[in-house]
Amino acid sequence: MKTILIIDDQKLIRDSLRLALKGEGYEVFVAKTGKEGLDVLEKESTDLILLDLKLPDSNGIDILKRIKTTDPDSIVIMMTGYGTVENAVTAMKLGAFDYINKPFEYKHISTIIKLALETQKLQKEVNDLREKAKSFYEADKIIGKSEEIQAVRDIIAKVSRGGSSTVLIEGESGTGKELVAKAVHFNSPRSSGPFVEVNCSAIPYSLLESELFGYEQGAFTDAKRSRKGLFEQADGGTLFLDEIGDMDLVMQSKLLNVLQEKKFRRLGGHRTIQVDTRIIAATNHDLRDYVRRNKFREDLYYRLNVLSIYLPPLRERKEDILPIAEYFIETLNRRYRKKVRGIDEEAASAMVSYAWPGNVRELGNTIERIMIVDSPEVITLKNLPREILEGSVTERRLGIDEVGLPDSGVDIKELTRVMQTKLIKQALFRAKGNRTEAARLLSLDRFSLRYLMNKYKLTG
Repeated sequence: MKTILIIDDQKLIRDSLRLALKGEGYEVFVAKTGKEGLDVLEKESTDLILLDLKLPDSNGIDILKRIKTTDPDSIVIMMTGYGTVENAVTAMKLGAFDYINKPFEYKHISTIIKLALETQKLQKEVNDLREKAKSFYEADKIIGKSEEIQAVRDIIAKVSRGGSSTVLIEGESGTGKELVAKAVHFNSPRSSGPFVEVNCSAIPYSLLESELFGYEQGAFTDAKRSRKGLFEQADGGTLFLDEIGDMDLVMQSKLLNVLQEKKFRRLGGHRTIQVDTRIIAATNHDLRDYVRRNKFREDLYYRLNVLSIYLPPLRERKEDILPIAEYFIETLNRRYRKKVRGIDEEAASAMVSYAWPGNVRELGNTIERIMIVDSPEVITLKNLPREILEGSVTERRLGIDEVGLPDSGVDIKELTRVMQTKLIKQALFRAKGNRTEAARLLSLDRFSLRYLMNKYKLTG
């Protein structure tokens, strides 16, 4: 049952409103002075307040200020027989939901009350969804125990604090760039604003411009009415430009201008529109290489790369494979009402040995396919796709199966560091410093080679 408080010094209005509202199923409290009304609010939880502007002991505007100071989300409808435009404007600026002049018909105020309570309900649902999103996209929810992923979580926490600086997320396809973008947004001061995303590679240049900046009626043949672009839709929040490396050079120039000026015009428009939108861009390309090859504007690259996050591929953080797989099993068990208990030792070993070229996306798809098609109690070797099972063949080809573990044990991270450092140096020497060729010799992309060289402080 919704609760309404009436604060009005006129007994006839108090009594008539109370009877009518009770007849509609509301619980009603009444007060004839501002002090009585504030006393009720201290003791009772109310959903809506009907507040008279002129009270015996105070001004309704002053009471509105005190109510909003105590509870900014409270819904207050002002009532007055001395209405002026100035009072109405003041009340609305202070957060009143509406302003009604006396005398009024009950059906009119009843409609406003229902609208106010419905608005309150919708606002609460929106706030709840935002809180759930914020909780879901906390940096700690990014699964993994490797040093690399811990470094990613740390940088997300730092980047999130800055609510305006542009962010560039780099990494191979399937590493979770969208998840990181949402983690940055929902843990930033902009979390209450919109998160709008667009895949730049999925939209032709001719359409991308109107998608980003919007258009005015008549701007082109099919523009029957004006339309806001994604920049406007993301005002006060974040615009996520995925696959920014596939954006046309002409469009890059227009994007650069918006990032510099913080304003733009819709297609076919003459009015300048200013927005407060944070840009997070993501790419699976090496933008530095694209800049050298004149496929990406150097000035736009530096404008985007204010804060950068690199997501290493799954093959470079093997210790994260099983925790991520277990997370997918737990999630998909709930979604499909399955009872898969886990992965046996042989299957787990094969999964860790596999390179996962599709990264986390491929791992998730593999687990989902197994759970839907096979629905095993425990995932075993027979449930794994052929490409994963062939990982053991690769091990034999590389001679890894002949490596023995000494009785004293090894520091596997230090051993990995030493081996990777030696192989990278050899590849760079053989390629005469050409990083593209060195990456090919190591079966890496340029992202991964650059990441490892920075990690181990290598030059060449």
